[in-house]
Amino acid sequence: MNAGRIAILVPCRNAGALLSETVESAAGSGLSPDVYAWLISDNASDDGSTASLPGEDANGAPVILSRNSTNLGRVENWNCAVRAAENMGFSYAFFLMAGDLLNGDGLIRLRAQMDGAGAFLGLGSYDVVDSQLRRVRTARRLAWKNNAESIIGVPAFIAQSFAVGGMLFGPLCANLYRLDDAVHLRFDPSDPSHTDQRATAGFACTAARPIVYADHVLSRWRARPDRFHGGMNHWDRLQGDMRTIDACCRAAGVLPDCNRIAATFLLRTLSQRGVRSPSQLRHLLVQHRQFTLSSYAWAAKLFWRRTRYGTPWLITA
Repeated sequence: MNAGRIAILVPCRNAGALLSETVESAAGSGLSPDVYAWLISDNASDDGSTASLPGEDANGAPVILSRNSTNLGRVENWNCAVRAAENMGFSYAFFLMAGDLLNGDGLIRLRAQMDGAGAFLGLGSYDVVDSQLRRVRTARRLAWKNNAESIIGVPAFIAQSFAVGGMLFGPLCANLYRLDDAVHLRFDPSDPSHTDQRATAGFACTAARPIVYADHVLSRWRARPDRFHGGMNHWDRLQGDMRTIDACCRAAGVLPDCNRIAATFLLRTLSQRGVRSPSQLRHLLVQHRQFTLSSYAWAAKLFWRRTRYGTPWLITA
């Protein structure tokens, strides 16, 4: 019965009222109840947040609750959600964390593009909103140079993203995954800060199918002080980014461009508050390689693209 349907996965633990807000966010989206279902993977909550969930949302789509008997950890609960969707025969999976909201019918348009291209991974944009759901900005992860029907192979996409410092496979709330018996999306609990990037890249490499992009806002990502990455040290995260880039480039058979990566991370660091000097970043990330003139040229190009397109990442399919 779930063939062709999108499972909207909501892994949660003690989410309080945020869980209901997420499930209610499909109301008025224009989505037909036969194209999606909510799959709540509750990680042994003890706050009663799942008790008030309805059996159907306001559109009439099913709200399915799967409950872990013990707290398995944040990332392992993501795996539980994916496995449940696979076991129930869903064709697609899309993640929302508790408090984040579905936005319109962009998911269905993205699914149509994926079906037409035979793609296993579709990417979209998302809105960042504050705690009161006021829009802060639209996060356009990339600008698609060709027309909307264009597709791109996995190695080419990674060469234009990871290999030059672009971490474009996260967050999960703007990725649509095709579920298939031969390709499984799984996350590594030992790497909680970068497992979304690595798992998505690994999934794409294993599937070896095209990637499609829709410049639609798929979800609203709510900024909250208790979100996982909010407490990460900037420098630790950059080092983790480098390890992720190396691993994903190896998986795709792509060589990373160290000079461009350094320039990309330099711009990221300069945009952060309270960071140390760029010379420290240069030493950390270039790892004693020369920071060449081409690095500065790449930084200028990224700045120009952000000004023109709203994102520094221009992907040529």
